Amino acid sequence: MSQLRVVAPSFAVPVLLATLIPGPLPASLRYGVTGVERAEDASLAGRTGVASVANAFRALAQVPRVGADVYLTIDPSVQAAAATALGSSRGAIVVMDIRSGAVLAMVSQPSLDTRNVDERWASLLGDEGKPLINRASQGLYVPGSTFKVVTAAAALDAAIMTPSTTVIDATGETTIDGFRITDAEKPPRASFDFAHAFAWSSNVVFADVALKLGEARLREYSTRFGVGTALPFDLDTSATSLSRTAPMPASLLASTGFGQGELLLSPLQVAVIGATIARGGDVPRPYIVGEVRERGTDGGMGANVRRTTGTTLGVAVSASTAGSMRALLGLAVEEGFSKAAAIPGVRVGGKTGTAQSVPGQPDHAWFVGIAPLDAPRVVVVVLREFGGWGAEAAAPLARPVLERALAATIQ
Repeated sequence: MSQLRVVAPSFAVPVLLATLIPGPLPASLRYGVTGVERAEDASLAGRTGVASVANAFRALAQVPRVGADVYLTIDPSVQAAAATALGSSRGAIVVMDIRSGAVLAMVSQPSLDTRNVDERWASLLGDEGKPLINRASQGLYVPGSTFKVVTAAAALDAAIMTPSTTVIDATGETTIDGFRITDAEKPPRASFDFAHAFAWSSNVVFADVALKLGEARLREYSTRFGVGTALPFDLDTSATSLSRTAPMPASLLASTGFGQGELLLSPLQVAVIGATIARGGDVPRPYIVGEVRERGTDGGMGANVRRTTGTTLGVAVSASTAGSMRALLGLAVEEGFSKAAAIPGVRVGGKTGTAQSVPGQPDHAWFVGIAPLDAPRVVVVVLREFGGWGAEAAAPLARPVLERALAATIQ
């Protein structure tokens, strides 16, 4: 047997890949060579230049080689907190160190029970819960009001709005080209500033802001945040999308502005959006493989092979705009629907989302949060499939995860 190890900080998890014998690749190996194991296959197997994984194992059976250790950026305590928070609910939680882009936790439910995978392979492929899909990076969902972060940032950066711009939402509803738009809750007063339109999550105001921005500018800013492509990442990611319809009719552009329409984002993409605001408008490249170290023939630690460092994917908005957005996120926690994510003694910024799912099913519940607001270190994204209202089903889950992540990154 050959043990190839994937290592997370402060503990090592030996991953038993297979008995190295010729023959067809079993289902357990077909699954095992996805994700990090596939991305780092050459390093783990101690080889280069082998065309297929099956050939690699056959070659290893004849010529034993010493594989490298792959160290993940996952923090065990943060991962445990995220797993506990999500429990058995369908969905995902992503935690990222915004300073580097390192993923500290990534939970996807339903997860795969790796026991007897070969015997259950056919049923796993047909499982409607899709346990083989990493919802955190591959799942695509309507983001709901979490996308207002992008719309608001675009409006501020393009000088369409300022935080103090007066807006009107007297009835909690409006109609655009026959399409009725309503707020989750009617604002407490008819006239208020744009900052409170964000905190109180006024769909009416954000529909109007999207129309003022126009499709071209909304697409441009969305692209800057990474929307419209598959994020570069160590694990498989799905291509996100602003809208498959172009040009957008006014009703679609309006609904896109408040996070509905044809929008499809992954939890990882929403985390990158939150991290971008947290780090002054600079878009981080997320990563989960922190370091690869080769081992000596005696099994001891060898020379460093590769260490990942944080890189940028570009700049989405100005530092000034990002600063204004952090203030808006803080207001949403202090006075808006994100109060359940508040932590005593720590300034938290966040935005909930309640997004359409499929007909006859409850909405998806979202939350994206950053902390501490004055000098952000972490971003947390919670998605609960069919969870209902984001303020009740997602924001409360984020609080213990944020607390654990802040403790883990304090040094």
